[in-house]
Amino acid sequence: MSTDLILQPLLRGDPEAIDAWYRREHPEVYRLCFGFLAEAHEADDAAQDAMLRILDRLPSYDPDRGYRAWRNTVVLNLCRDRLRRRGARARATEGAMRAGPTFAQPAALPGPEDAAQAAEVRAILASALTALSPREREAFVLRDLQGESTADAAEALGISPSSVRSLLTLARRRLRNLLGPRLVGLVPGAGASPEADR
Repeated sequence: MSTDLILQPLLRGDPEAIDAWYRREHPEVYRLCFGFLAEAHEADDAAQDAMLRILDRLPSYDPDRGYRAWRNTVVLNLCRDRLRRRGARARATEGAMRAGPTFAQPAALPGPEDAAQAAEVRAILASALTALSPREREAFVLRDLQGESTADAAEALGISPSSVRSLLTLARRRLRNLLGPRLVGLVPGAGASPEADR
């Protein structure tokens, strides 16, 4: 079914179509937000905002452009805005944070071992994603975490496919250096040499 036929009921405001669209799109939009923002609570909030923004902007969607690339651009721009605001807040409160008391993070509620391990892997990944430059992170999230083609990632980012490949090479190298030692024992094969997965 063509994207145009899928989107027409949304543009008419059909509640069932909107519900089906939301259920299908929200998990991918959340993953994008988590990848770009590297913070679960903020990603959840951003994903809600992004879904509303996508729905609001559907009337201006150009059907000649790929829907996923267009959607990813909308989500990316929203996350960039949030990162700018986050940076401005951090700069504005930096002095107060240094002078203020520090609090320990609350302990995670006990749960099954798998859930704890998954949470630890997510925390390590979020930490590693923040070590990437914004452009490296965007390329990595779109290409490797979301599975977009290089061409679609390039379109969403507004850069050339060769630039996407360069950013990916840098991001993967940096992540391998950061994550390899930290994930040994948590993820099978994490300690393997780069040549092992070629």
